[in-house]
Amino acid sequence: MRKKRPIERQSGLDRDAILVVIASEDTYAVKQYFEFFHSTRIQFRVLSTTDGNSSPEHVLSRLKDYLAHYQIGKGDQLWLVCDTDHWIEPNHIATMRNVVARCRQRDIGVAISNPCFELWLLLHFTELSTGTMTCGEIGQQIRNAVGSYNKTEVSDLPLTLDRVAAAIRRAQANEPPADGIPGLMQTNVFRVIEDLVARKIVTLSD
Repeated sequence: MRKKRPIERQSGLDRDAILVVIASEDTYAVKQYFEFFHSTRIQFRVLSTTDGNSSPEHVLSRLKDYLAHYQIGKGDQLWLVCDTDHWIEPNHIATMRNVVARCRQRDIGVAISNPCFELWLLLHFTELSTGTMTCGEIGQQIRNAVGSYNKTEVSDLPLTLDRVAAAIRRAQANEPPADGIPGLMQTNVFRVIEDLVARKIVTLSD
């Protein structure tokens, strides 16, 4: 049976619109973040974790299952978005490196944040201070910047394209190494959207 390409034509997308499929270890934040963006030329599809299986291997497996059911067209993009968590500790780093290598073999982009996705969100509102922070401290910095923050309600954040562009610049200034595994207080989530923002392909939802 011929696989279908999962583009929702009823949403007004252009005939040559590309599909950006993002497999995430997160349940709420990543999906809600990419729902900010809209374009007739792109459709984001986020595969969130809903069963508690959020290891890098499980996230990659979810993306592979998706590919087994749907056709991916020319120009479509595949991304794995996850946090380092404990996966960069000595007894787990081999697993993380293996997943990154397997993604590269299949032309899947890797967007990892160390320590967590909230670091990418924080960069929309402020420069990073010197030193390191835990995920809880990063969440508090977001609250300090915008007044309130709940990791399950990222859709409430006051994002603008100017703030997205600023986050990209700030992340690029402290860009992770080429192997795709960032050091502490680094994120490469900006790679998912930097070109789309620069070319004004995406805008923010009202």
